[in-house]
Amino acid sequence: MVAEKYPILITAPHCSTFIPVDLRKMMTLSDAQIRRNCDPYTDLIFDVPKAHVIKARISRLVTDLNRAPDDIEMEYKLSNDGVVVSVDLDGNPIYKSIPPIEKVLERVQKYHDSFHDKIDEIKPNIQFLIDGHSLRSKAPNTRVDAGNERADIVLGNRDFTTCSRNMTQKIMNFFQDRGFSVEVNKPYKGRYLIGYHCSRRTLPGIQIEVNEKLYMNEKTRRPYKQKIQDLNRIMIRLVEDIYEEIEKTSASVGGKRQQTLF
Repeated sequence: MVAEKYPILITAPHCSTFIPVDLRKMMTLSDAQIRRNCDPYTDLIFDVPKAHVIKARISRLVTDLNRAPDDIEMEYKLSNDGVVVSVDLDGNPIYKSIPPIEKVLERVQKYHDSFHDKIDEIKPNIQFLIDGHSLRSKAPNTRVDAGNERADIVLGNRDFTTCSRNMTQKIMNFFQDRGFSVEVNKPYKGRYLIGYHCSRRTLPGIQIEVNEKLYMNEKTRRPYKQKIQDLNRIMIRLVEDIYEEIEKTSASVGGKRQQTLF
């Protein structure tokens, strides 16, 4: 018998390093450079058994599942922030020659659309969404906060349009009570995934970025296995707390969820 899951969905859109063989042959990047462009170990950190979890099966270098499907910037020499890009997070050219637009569009349809279709299928049974990411401890040169040190945890709610101040504060307090430094919407507010699927009045959701220095050696990319397990236990507890908040609110309004709480 399958255990009943909480009405909470967790996504991990940047956890994969997989690149199809034919596309890999077109790339100039080394395997190490490809690994640097994923959110390492987020598939483990955000793997909460009692939540619904959807993990990417494709590298963001193939298709970025957290960008709008029509945000294609292959034609720009320094493009590094779209659904399909020609430059990686460190400013390195990805391809020996730029793929034709027809192939790019096929890629978006095959990987991006199918990922978000899965979210759409499960949304009727979901009351809260967590979009799980990691971020480097120091911002790469291609980012707006280039060179800056980042907080341990960065929460994004697109300027409180996907999650209320009340619920954001509860989640912020949850991490601070455990000794983490926390920023909200700085440097990341959340991108396409919560922007498209979430709203504080329909399906509230929040993006959670975990600083990579907390669980790995950023130079060698060696994971600290115990730290990853500890962070996973923390995420399990966070999901339990959010579920308890949903249940408490439902009971207080006669079985109807009070939207303003989230």
